[in-house]
Order: sequence, then structure tokens, then C-alpha cells
Amino acid sequence: YKGSFMFDAMIAAFSIYFTLLLFIGIYFYTKTKNQSDFSLGNRSLNYWLTAIAAQASDMSDWLFMALPGAIYFLGFSEIWIAISLSVFMFLTWQYIAPALRKQTEQYNALTLSSFFEKKFQDRSNIIKMISGFFCLYFFTFYIAAGIVGFGKAFEIIFEIPYQQGIVIGLAISTIYTLLGGLLAVTWSNLLQGTFLLFCILFVPLFAIMTKLNGCMQFHQNLQLFGSNYLSFWPAGGMFATFMAILKWGPGYFGQPHILINFMSINNPEHISKAKWVGLTWQFLVLSGAVLVGLAGKVMLFPELASPELVFVVMVKQMFTPFLAGLILCSVLAATVSTINVQSLICASLITQDLYFPFFHKSSSEQTQLLFTRLAIFIVPCFSLFIAKNINYMSDPQAIMNLVLYAWSGLGVTFGPLVMLSLYSKHLNRYGAIAGLTAGGLTAIFWPLHGTIPVMVAGYAFNLLTALGVSKITNR
Repeated sequence: YKGSFMFDAMIAAFSIYFTLLLFIGIYFYTKTKNQSDFSLGNRSLNYWLTAIAAQASDMSDWLFMALPGAIYFLGFSEIWIAISLSVFMFLTWQYIAPALRKQTEQYNALTLSSFFEKKFQDRSNIIKMISGFFCLYFFTFYIAAGIVGFGKAFEIIFEIPYQQGIVIGLAISTIYTLLGGLLAVTWSNLLQGTFLLFCILFVPLFAIMTKLNGCMQFHQNLQLFGSNYLSFWPAGGMFATFMAILKWGPGYFGQPHILINFMSINNPEHISKAKWVGLTWQFLVLSGAVLVGLAGKVMLFPELASPELVFVVMVKQMFTPFLAGLILCSVLAATVSTINVQSLICASLITQDLYFPFFHKSSSEQTQLLFTRLAIFIVPCFSLFIAKNINYMSDPQAIMNLVLYAWSGLGVTFGPLVMLSLYSKHLNRYGAIAGLTAGGLTAIFWPLHGTIPVMVAGYAFNLLTALGVSKITNR
């Protein structure tokens, strides 16, 4: 009876939360009239929406599972991931967001690839095809990471088998994106971003103050794990620290699901306000994720079989079933917010960059909108296949590795080209094509955990190839 009550209470909490999301999708279905509304919200988002949506679309289940799991499993030196992300997100807000917003409107571009095409006057559609291929390829793995998170969460929360949980999670995440497009995604991301901020801070602080006997005792207990676990510096010294900074952060310059939020703000002059809102949110949630990993290390010792479940296990142990259900909605909220905007971008790529320009150039706005809604499902289906074949029990960092592969791939494929297209006069069409190809292929084949990170190698090859080919072909 007790088990049944707990299950019913958690189901009730989840039902309330996702019913609210569904109503958001239905409401914005009535507001979405054309392709610009669906893909960019008709560039009508205020700075609060832009700030939280940009940050929430970044984090996914990575925030609640992968980062705390890395801190729990590998030690405090993994905080350099959070430091790197914070520094480079500031640079993205400061230098990429304003210029990208202005220039994409100037060229009337709804996607990154269409911006590149118009910027470099590529009438052959080669830039669209290459960028579309790499974008869809890496997003397939990125969405797969979120689906794996769904499966792991549903398995431990509801005891639903992993293979069923990934299907349920994916169905939930695509419904309201299908209905309302970017407007539904951004408004739900504002709700979810605020909610997950509260949860990621509340859970570790509650654990420290009530279960671990306060900050002093918590600190003393952490000392028991030794200096290696608590070291601020990676084991390889300054070189390893420098590589740790470059392993994640530069990827921000090339993440289409984050950059699209900058493109959709209503006024470029409001980006400065959005920047400080977004960076404050990011600092707080990353701090919370680090605290989850540390508090979980003390509270759940000996080792968890799957470190990426540290947040979920802590919540289930500390709170009543209904409250635990509401808090654990934050894990799914983070996952949903990222999968939604990624699926939306993939659908826009498929329709606006790969299908209609080649096959149905004269299609009406309503036909394009309908086809884009149907295309929402295409890439997630491939991602589902990848997630179904992931043996996450044998890989304690399954989500982290999937996200790192996809994040690095998008970053090194598009990041250098975004920077050069916004600020360089030396890049031409041939250099853009060569750089995209060099960066994308490097990301696909470079070892994920080598001494030199994918991000460093990919950026170097992309930039050198793009500028070198541009120089040769400009003669």
C-alpha cells in the first residue's frame, strides 16, 4: 500500500507539471501563423525570455546528471567545466549575440546555415548542405543524451524499464514543440528555467543543513575523501588546466540551439540586459550542480553504481513522494527544454535548408509550416535508436560522453565560422566550405578523451583551413 501511495503521489506531481506544459503548447499553437513565427517567434522575444531560454536550452539533463556525476565520480577538479562554460558564455553574450542578431535580420536568415549562405553569396547551396549534414549528425547524438537521461530517470523514479522510459520521455518532449514552435519552447523554458534554478539550489542546501549536520560537518566529512578528490587543480598541472578550460567553453560560439535565442530577441539593444540575467542564472545553477555532486558524495557513500543518478537518489531519499515528484520534474524540465529547441532547429534545417530550396521552392507558408511540424520527429527518431543501444550501466558517464561528443562537434564545426562571418573580411565562400568540412570531420574522428581536446584540434583545423583557402582563392 505504501509503495502504491508513493507511486501515485509522484505520478500526480508529474501529471500536474506536464499538463501545464501542454497548455503552453496549445496556447501558442493559436499564435503561430507562419514559418517565421514557428522558427524564430517572429523576433519578438523580450530580454527575460531570451536570457533564460538561451541558458535553459543549454543545460539539459547534463546539469542534473552529468555534471554532478562528474564531481561525485572524479572529484572537485571537474569544476573547471563550470568555470570554462561561465567564461565563454560571457564572451558569447558580449561579442557573438549582438552582431548575430543584427546580421541575421539584415540578411533575413532564419537559420545559421541560411545566414552563412547569404553572407557568402553561395548560390550553389553547398554551404547549406554541408552545414545541414553536420548539424543534423551532431544533434542526433545531443538529443540521444537527453533521451538516455529520460530513461535513467524514469527507471529509478517509477521503476519503468529503460527501453520504455526513453520512448515516454521523447513523446512528452516533442508534443508542445510540435504545437507551438519557438514561442512555446521559450515560454516553457522561462518556466522550466526558473523552476530548475530553485531545485538545483534547494536540494543540496537542504541536504547539507538537515542531513549532513551543517556546513562545518559537511566540510569535515569531505576531507575524508582525501586531497586528490578535493584538489582544485587537475592532475596534469597547468597544461591540463588550460586544456580543461578549452575542452568545453569555446563550443558556445557554434551551438545553433543557443544562438537561435539571440537571433529571436525583439530588440538588439536589450541583449546587454539579457546578458546579466542569463549569466547570473548560469552561475547559480552551475554552483548548485557542483554542490549536488559534493553533497551526494558524503550522503550516498559508498559509491553509486551510476554516479549520474546522484541528484535523483538524493531527492528520493530526502522528500515525501509528492514533493520528490515535483522536484524531479526539474530533471525532466532541463532535458525537455534542450530537446525541444534542438528538435525545432533540426526541423527548420530539414525544411528550410535541405528540402524546400531544392524540391518545392514555391511552397506556401502554410505548407512549409505543416512540413516543419512533421519534421520535428525525424531526428529524434534516429536519436532514439542510439539511446536504445546505449549500455549506460557499463558507462558511468554515458550522458557526459554523448553531450561532449555532440557539443564539441557543433562547436568546432560552426564556432569558427560564426566568429569569422561576423568579424572578418578575409573569409570567402570557398574558405567557409573548407572550414566547415575540416571542423566537422575533425570532430567526428578525433579521440574524445585524448590529451588534446576535440575543441582545440577542431578549432585549429577549421580556422587554419578556412583562412588559408580564402587567401589562396582570393588571389
